[in-house]
Amino acid sequence: MPIQIRRATEADIPELSRLVAALAAWEQSLDPRVQFDWDGIRDAPNWLRLVLNRAHHAVWVAASDERLVGHLWIRLKHQADGAMPQSIGYISQAFMDEAFRGRGLMKPMLEAAYEWFRDAGITVVTLSVLHRNWVGATAWHRLGFSDWREERRMDLKPRPK
Repeated sequence: MPIQIRRATEADIPELSRLVAALAAWEQSLDPRVQFDWDGIRDAPNWLRLVLNRAHHAVWVAASDERLVGHLWIRLKHQADGAMPQSIGYISQAFMDEAFRGRGLMKPMLEAAYEWFRDAGITVVTLSVLHRNWVGATAWHRLGFSDWREERRMDLKPRPK
């Protein structure tokens, strides 16, 4: 079955919602600190409709017949803290169903995204990957992303009573 890479449409929202939930479940399985508001995840059809209609967001999908097997959600990000360049590209989400990983499907979605970024005058693209997501981290390195900044986390304990 051939896989088609294309921009997402509103007709894709049910399948995109499934992929968003699959990404959330995947990340929760990797690290017990990862938590999602599952009511918010279930509300994905509503907020995805907004995302698909925002000029500073774009979503590509890998489609097999009536089913989506992966997605790439990107956006423009303005850096208001004086960092240069002032606007960068940001990969908000990317996910591929397990059976379709390792087939090179993310690469054509990224190429389309890079053209979209170039059209917007973007010269830098960043992303964040969960520390324990070795599959994702390895894939991003293979796709040309290099280590640049590390994010740290600390959970605050409640105030003593």
